[in-house]
Amino acid sequence: MEIKELRCFIRVAETLNFNRAAELLNMSQPVVTKTVAQLEHKLGVKLFERTTRRVSLTASGVVLRREADGLLRHLDEVQRAVRHAIAEKSGRFSIGVTPLAMQTVFPQVIRGFRVSHPEIEVSIRELPTDAQCQALLAADIDAGFLLAPASDPELDMREIHAQKMRLAVPACHPHMKGYAGGPLPLSAFASDTFIIPPRAQNPGVHDEIIRACAVSGFRPRVKDCTEGQTCLCLVEAGMGVSFVSNRIDCATSDDMHIVDLEEPAPVLSVALAWRRNDPSPLLETLRALAVDAEKAAA
Repeated sequence: MEIKELRCFIRVAETLNFNRAAELLNMSQPVVTKTVAQLEHKLGVKLFERTTRRVSLTASGVVLRREADGLLRHLDEVQRAVRHAIAEKSGRFSIGVTPLAMQTVFPQVIRGFRVSHPEIEVSIRELPTDAQCQALLAADIDAGFLLAPASDPELDMREIHAQKMRLAVPACHPHMKGYAGGPLPLSAFASDTFIIPPRAQNPGVHDEIIRACAVSGFRPRVKDCTEGQTCLCLVEAGMGVSFVSNRIDCATSDDMHIVDLEEPAPVLSVALAWRRNDPSPLLETLRALAVDAEKAAA
């Protein structure tokens, strides 16, 4: 048996759906089916009962799932131990960070980390949330400060900062004529195009925006934009409105205003993420510092 075959089997056993397992494994469905068939051939047993309507584990499949779960957990622990031994010997610790985290809690946390571990070389990589999750799973980074919510069964996360979003609005917008400041209802912009990150880039943020608009009584017309500065340039050009963090005051110009929103306003949350059951003492320090930053901001 190969590790790839066992991981493939476990995903199908968890989901009881070959298509869903293929999505989680980033593989095609035919490859998943072939891999499971190869494993069944090697073992000389049938692992799944398949009909046109459902997939279920056979008695042999139940036994293999129980044993494979423990084997793969042990393998992951061995891999983590090796990675940490290499990291401790090299004296390096790699952290992913989003722009919002960089503007809020990250500086305080990283200052404390460097005081606690001056001998460690800290590598900081600015990455979007989805890329951080992938980098964590691949052990390319040791921890990530990303936008929540984000989820993966192999990662743990703790939200450490939250703030209401504001709205960047073209100066030529009808609601900006005679605008004297103060919050506006999100529903006032129901007819506008909302320039937001594509869902594939950050599902949590995208869904939070759609949710807030739905609560305000409308479904937004959306234009995808991957880069924050590009989004603001499109706003200045009068092509729509865009949500921004409350640290964006410096971006206000003659062609754009930043306005506060009445409830319900979308919320941006920063979370610290790490690989589940990671025993690194450096990670333990980082988590403690993140909790302190969370309490200080409360």
